[in-house]
Amino acid sequence: MTIVLVLKPEFAVTFSRGVLRIAGTLIGLLLATALFHFLPIHTATEIALIGLFNFLMRWVGPANYGIFGVTVSALVVLLISITGIAPKEVIHARAVNTVLGGLFALAAYAAWPSWERNRLPELFGALMDAYRKSFAAITAELLEPGPTSAKERERTRQAARTARTNLETSLERLAVEPGVTQERITQANAMLASSHRFAHAMMALEAGIPTAESQNQAPPRPEFRQFAAAADQTLNLLAAKIRGEKVAERDFPDLREAHLRLASSGDPQLERYALTNVEADRMTNSLNTLREQVFAWKRLTR
Repeated sequence: MTIVLVLKPEFAVTFSRGVLRIAGTLIGLLLATALFHFLPIHTATEIALIGLFNFLMRWVGPANYGIFGVTVSALVVLLISITGIAPKEVIHARAVNTVLGGLFALAAYAAWPSWERNRLPELFGALMDAYRKSFAAITAELLEPGPTSAKERERTRQAARTARTNLETSLERLAVEPGVTQERITQANAMLASSHRFAHAMMALEAGIPTAESQNQAPPRPEFRQFAAAADQTLNLLAAKIRGEKVAERDFPDLREAHLRLASSGDPQLERYALTNVEADRMTNSLNTLREQVFAWKRLTR
């Protein structure tokens, strides 16, 4: 049971839980030993102590795994001793089993670690894929509105949020892994920030989806279709590069040129065109910055 409770997917949590589990158990057993030695133990006293340790375990335990280990160990000794088994036998068995289980778990993780640094490229790539699908759903509604578009946009939006949360959690774990430089962590966080700026531009663009009446007044421009294709290709290449595929900077489309063509088309005084021009500019800035950051990050991780 100790091995199962200690082993976790990430380095920091596994080793902190392992140390806290062993230390907390030993302290809890020492506390139980002291209680049985100094207090007049009988059934009423045992029931009162069981209630006290159960309260502390539920109250403080979730905030600190070490305190949880202390309280649960003392509680187990009290629960078993109330059945008539000698506390000394319980204390000795739990101490030996917990120490052995904790050491086995730490040794197993040290021999076969699952490093967050190895998972990060796939999580970044998954975020780019999710943003690509979300952007495609928004683009489809802007270019060719359909009755099922709202459901598709909601589905891809939720998938993008999940991918972003997974990546943010991974970055938090990466920050406490041994052997990871601060420069690498800073670069990864900068990439995440650039991806956030692209997501914000997508949300603003989606908020400006026109009604049927304004759609007739300001029909979609062919230049927006071209810009959307360039952004889609950029996201696809970014995902490939992050995952370690061979992608050169010359393979990326010229997003700035696509945006300039878009901005110079149509009447810029129309609200729909003005919004699209502004958000396309934000997308261009964020994706171009992200491309530079990805290439710099890959150089750091060689």
